[in-house]
Amino acid sequence: MELLKVYVSLLVLTILYIIVSSPAAVVPKNIIIDNDAQPAVSGFYLTSDNTDDTACIQAALDNAKSGDTIVIREGDYYITKQIYQKNKSLNITGEGNVTLHLQIAESCNSGIFFTGSMITNEPLSADAQKGSSQITLTDASQVRQNDLIKIWKNVQWCPLDYPDQMTGEIYAVQSVNGNVITLNQPLLRDYKLSETVQVEVYRPIEIHIKNIRIQDSGATTSHHGLALRYCKDSSVTDSWFKDSGLAALSFYSCFNVDAKNNEIYNSILPGSGYGVAVWSGSAFVNIENNHIENCRHAITGNTNERKALNRDVYIASNTLIGANINGANVIDAHPVTINYIVTKNKIYPQLPYFFAFLDGAQYSEFTENEVYGGYGAVARRGSVNDGTHIIKDNLMNGISGCTYQGGENGIGNTLTITNNVQKGGEYGIIFPNYESFKNIEISGNQFSDISYQGVYQKFHINGVNLQISDNTFENIKRDGIYIDGNSFTNGVVKVQNNILVNVYPTNPGSEITIKDIQNVLVSGNQAFKVPVAALSEPPTQ
Repeated sequence: MELLKVYVSLLVLTILYIIVSSPAAVVPKNIIIDNDAQPAVSGFYLTSDNTDDTACIQAALDNAKSGDTIVIREGDYYITKQIYQKNKSLNITGEGNVTLHLQIAESCNSGIFFTGSMITNEPLSADAQKGSSQITLTDASQVRQNDLIKIWKNVQWCPLDYPDQMTGEIYAVQSVNGNVITLNQPLLRDYKLSETVQVEVYRPIEIHIKNIRIQDSGATTSHHGLALRYCKDSSVTDSWFKDSGLAALSFYSCFNVDAKNNEIYNSILPGSGYGVAVWSGSAFVNIENNHIENCRHAITGNTNERKALNRDVYIASNTLIGANINGANVIDAHPVTINYIVTKNKIYPQLPYFFAFLDGAQYSEFTENEVYGGYGAVARRGSVNDGTHIIKDNLMNGISGCTYQGGENGIGNTLTITNNVQKGGEYGIIFPNYESFKNIEISGNQFSDISYQGVYQKFHINGVNLQISDNTFENIKRDGIYIDGNSFTNGVVKVQNNILVNVYPTNPGSEITIKDIQNVLVSGNQAFKVPVAALSEPPTQ
């Protein structure tokens, strides 16, 4: 009996040891940072106990464990060296009014930097098919569930713009079975071994930052305020950024991250200057309910590598106010971008020649936005082919340019411009260069107070299908609609049921001008001249 008791006691102690020593048994704790000058308190990191504020915050991060919450108490903290932390998932929360004053050297890339790590770069051992959720590596022994995996191939994405940009994207690892990895979603494209496919796997961290103010050292400094790399399921919320010249907040190779309810001011380093920057193949980035002001680009999609493409960037319900410096289009997507959704924002481009959205994505939606001032709503940038672009239900008030301006090159698949209201400008829609689309629909829009044409289109490829219908053109100084086929062979062209009120073309009676067009159907259009005061009333024949 006594021997049995001994065995039972040993078993209980062994079980307790396993439970206590297990990683799952590590209980997250709160770590307090306080800048009050007082004697040391157990569990507190006091700035008075360290050489300076930087050392205090860095010590707290270094001694924290993944899952801990670091609470920074109200006060001003002066950061003279970069704050850096790797491979720890943390919650960092400000209590009251917490301001981190960055006083770091100009040569330092970022003031505060959190990162996971790259763990392997094993190649594929078999072709991967579009639509499949599985890939096979030569060795997946180091890969874990919830890792991030970036896959790209030696196929140029947009040669006219970035000849060194490869085609690829980032995914999350759902499970691993031997060398077979199941992804969180089906592959967007084929990856054949003959295309020199490359793979990198990252062990991400989860970072949540809330209610922190970052006051940087100057609006044209060449560093970031806060940068996150290899982060997953992370967020930056209810925070405040000012005077970070290169970028206030940057996401590098991140997956499913939020930037919400923040205020950002004054990022105007020439050639850079970003409020929120999405970099290097990041995916599922949600940018919502922020106020971003006086940044060269309030939001941008760019890259510091040439591997994977940014994708699934969602921009909603923000107030975005542009800057008065060169190239200051408010929202920007470099042609290293798969898709952008831009909806329900209030956008204020500055100066007469900047746009609300400079669109280099392959797929984009610009819907239910309000654009005040600047040159116009959407301009295409770059030469990405086969794209689809939807511009719908927007208000453009007091602009000097147009609702849409075509790009220089590229052959898109579909352009849909419907139910927009434009007041003021030189054109409603213009294609000034050589970009075109196989299918164009312009319908249900209201254009008023236009200095030149309402719609100005020159075909630059064969087989274009064009529909312009059910639009209203009011007080147009020249042609309401001007289409020049430019001797190309077009598809079906329909110009139907448009209303033209007080349109004054160069040649009287030519409210609609169509040249060198085959297969054209013009019907149901109506032109009126009415007193200006009556424009608010529906025209009568």
